[in-house]
Order: sequence, then C-alpha cells, then structure tokens
Amino acid sequence: MRGAEAVVERCSLIGLPAVRKSRIAKEYRVGALDSMLRRNRTRSEARLLNRAKLAGVSCPTVLEVDEFSIVMTLIDGSRPEMDEKQAHEAGSILAKLHKNDIIHGDYTPANLIESEKGIIFIIDFGLGFVSNDIEDKATDVFTMLRALKGKWKSSEKNKKSASDSFIDGYRKYEKSASVLERVKGIEKRVRYAF
Repeated sequence: MRGAEAVVERCSLIGLPAVRKSRIAKEYRVGALDSMLRRNRTRSEARLLNRAKLAGVSCPTVLEVDEFSIVMTLIDGSRPEMDEKQAHEAGSILAKLHKNDIIHGDYTPANLIESEKGIIFIIDFGLGFVSNDIEDKATDVFTMLRALKGKWKSSEKNKKSASDSFIDGYRKYEKSASVLERVKGIEKRVRYAF
C-alpha cells in the first residue's frame, strides 16, 4: 500500500509476520533536507508507538528501525464500522494517548483496526508528536468527530450516535472538559473558513 509519505508492505522478521513502513524520498525537496526529514519522522514515529504501548494503548510493536523504515508487528483485522461500542472505545484510546501527551495527528477510523478478537488497535503515528497543549488535543478530537459525522447513527431510540459515544469514552481523560470546550472553538473557525 502506498500513501503520501510511505510505502507499507507485509514482510517477516525472524519468522514473525510483520509490516514494513518505508518513508519515500520526495524529489521536490533538497536531498539533504529530505533525508533529514524522513530520518527524523521515522524515529519520531517509532518513539511514539513505543510511548503509546507503554501508556497501555493497543498498537503495533516496533520490531526494528533503520534510517527510513520501521518494521512492526502485523495487526490482522479490519477498519471498525464505528458502532456505539467501537466509538466509545476509540474515545477511551484517545483519552489514554492524551493523558500521556501523545498527539496522533490524524485520529480517524481509517487509522484504527479491529482485530478478530474485537480489540481496537491504533496505527500510523506518522503525523504524531508529543504535546500538552489543549489546542493540539482538541484538534485530535475534532478530526475524529468530523470523520464520524453522518457515518453512523443509531436507528434505535435509546442508542447514542457514534460521536456521542466517542465523547463519552474520551471523558475518561481528566482534562476532557477543557479539550471539548476548545473543540467548539475549532468548529467555529472551520465553519467560517469555507
């Protein structure tokens, strides 16, 4: 699979099924700058995956890092449909990340995988960083809420929408009230930007 920044392919490492994410060179950048950016982003992503794992978040385990690629455990599964339970779990996962000042940078259902055992894993920390800034955390929340908008709504009277369930899960973060208040400000800015 090829994305804007990297190529992801299945591989194996010491007989274990794995995935290699290789950052691709950008021809439009000066060579030395391109190498530095790809090297730094590769290392940063590996550190964030490790930090997330230590925070108790289900994510791939880093097996090997070289200059421009990361080999990590293969997560077999599929993208969650984001029903009430899955959305709540996605909120709980983000609460754990934010408690540890980990900003994902692209927190959407596209970067979640539900395993066959029903465990939701988070992948692709390529745009992530460490920050305790409420605005950065609110942007993560806003990104997911925007992705959930209109995707799923319960037809049953007593069930919540995916967005409501996500927010309920996120409230496990002790500073969630401040973050959710900031999300309202981001929504206003985005509304008037178009």
